[in-house]
Amino acid sequence: MPGMNTPHAERIILIGPTGSGKTTVAAALAKLLGWPCLDTDALIERRAGLAIPEIFAREGEPRFRELEAEALVEALAAQRAVIATGAGIVEHAENLAAMRAAGWVVALSISVRAALRRMLAAVPAGANPADARPMLAGGDPLARLRSLDARRRDAYAQADATYATDAAAPDQVAARTAADLVARGLLPPDGAEAQTIAVRSSAGDYDVIVGWGALAALGGHLRALGLAPRVHVIADETVAALYRPSLSATLEAAGFAAEWYVFAAGEASKSRAQWARLTDLLAERRAERGEAVIALGGGVAGDLAGFVAATYLRGLPLIQVPTSLLAQVDAAIGGKVAIDHPRGKNLIGAFYPPRLVVADPAALLTLPERQRIEGWAEVIKHGVALDADYFALLEAHAGDLLALRPRETTEAVAHSAALKAGIVSRDERESGPRMLLNYGHTIAHAIETVAGYGVWLHGEAVAMGMAAEARLAQRMGLCDAALVARQDALLARFGLPIRLPPELSAEALMRAALWDKKVRGGRVRWALPIGLGRSEIVDDVPDEAVRDVLLACGTEAS
Repeated sequence: MPGMNTPHAERIILIGPTGSGKTTVAAALAKLLGWPCLDTDALIERRAGLAIPEIFAREGEPRFRELEAEALVEALAAQRAVIATGAGIVEHAENLAAMRAAGWVVALSISVRAALRRMLAAVPAGANPADARPMLAGGDPLARLRSLDARRRDAYAQADATYATDAAAPDQVAARTAADLVARGLLPPDGAEAQTIAVRSSAGDYDVIVGWGALAALGGHLRALGLAPRVHVIADETVAALYRPSLSATLEAAGFAAEWYVFAAGEASKSRAQWARLTDLLAERRAERGEAVIALGGGVAGDLAGFVAATYLRGLPLIQVPTSLLAQVDAAIGGKVAIDHPRGKNLIGAFYPPRLVVADPAALLTLPERQRIEGWAEVIKHGVALDADYFALLEAHAGDLLALRPRETTEAVAHSAALKAGIVSRDERESGPRMLLNYGHTIAHAIETVAGYGVWLHGEAVAMGMAAEARLAQRMGLCDAALVARQDALLARFGLPIRLPPELSAEALMRAALWDKKVRGGRVRWALPIGLGRSEIVDDVPDEAVRDVLLACGTEAS
């Protein structure tokens, strides 16, 4: 049977037995993608003016199947839609053929007993199960479900992908589906154009490739670098659960065998203990010097895997594949890799540039909402500290960016990546202009240290740091109140914090800031805005000014 008749998945169609969660998964996936959600059962009821149990009772199953085929034709006429179908729709070969030609078909599987439990649980209290679910009527419903499963199993097996839903929440299944689409490059780019940005480095220049669907081409890029056929993918457990099967297949198709190293998600894994565990695993698997380490995930994966690559065998080739916005626009570019120390964030690290960065903005679709939002802090930072026109562009397109529209999101990621690349190319070791990228980070790192690593996401802490440090710049006469107001408005528009909670005391944050790695000779070096799109390094900031600003940021919250 032929597959899709388009190069990208214009529709995602869910099939599978009753009780497998097609309707709830479809709604969750549609929300992730920003597409409409259609349900063929709902379309049937609208066409007939009757509930499905009534159609079965009055007109019988043959008439229902006719209405179902008509509803499918209507649903498949929609563009960029997620479609949930009825369990028996696959029994007609023409329906299955139409679905496979029109889009990406996903089968949800579930054990018969688990399906029956879900069906019975969904029956309203006091209602007759047979009235709510026609297939529960008469005889042994478990036996009937087994019979239907046996009859339809071969048809379900013709789906493009299959996911078990017995123990998985709808949001998890939706994210896994989206990740497969990303890794296979199947999501429509909608006019987004890939960009390649060159970064200069004393250890060898490298490219940052930003493209909607770029992850699907990762194997080809590795081949172009002439890397050894075994690669070592380091990812946290959340990212590995999403991407491991499809990315392994993509790499295998390009001639690479992927060894996976999975660590617990969260900032706490950027530790000496986790670094030791990963290097031990590389040694056990006899990793060789020409074999690349692929850092897959957000900033934690990039820092941790990067430090492992920098230190094992005096350096393995490092490929950064950032899947979070924060990592795509900032952390993965520039070669700074590190692990944390109890006295401060990133105190143990190195400058170790990657051989390549592949940033696929489509991967942002698989992130939970909070992780999606935090990365915009680094993007807004680039506008405030480096590029006023870019800041205005972010203001104008905030809605498109929050919705992750392919063209606007790819352009924003590429623009931020180019700004970061330009800075680090001129100042690889952070002795001059690169320090400007630390805007917001002095207080951000203090927040992370005082609150405990992982309580605040890094981007959330950076946003709060920017809010405080802009006020510090205003207090010192470096910028005006208008800059503070515009920055506050844009941070808030993206759902980022601009006020300190009461549990973070000014005194504790002051003490933590003195341990920040940007301290020289006992004085904190601050990157502060001197106007929209312009910033400078200041090291004569009085402690009382910092304390007053931190107190004000907390007081304003009340």
